[in-house]
Amino acid sequence: MSNDGFMGGPPNTWTGREVNITVPAGVLGDINEMNKVLKNVMTQLGHPSCHSGFDVRFRQSLDFVVSPKGDVASAIPQPFMG
Repeated sequence: MSNDGFMGGPPNTWTGREVNITVPAGVLGDINEMNKVLKNVMTQLGHPSCHSGFDVRFRQSLDFVVSPKGDVASAIPQPFMG
């Protein structure tokens, strides 16, 4: 959902709750992209210009998928960050 298309907001009972945002390493390592992510999430929560009152937690995506043969691979390809 883009910030421009937001209509309305969630109930005020969401304020003060933990907000988990899982992002891939490529986004997590880019401050400009992280600002866009935070802006978009806060807009969807009904607070497009402020994140006070929310316990925002960023997590790096570490999801894996397993093929029918048992092969394991990252669900979201991660660039090498080190």
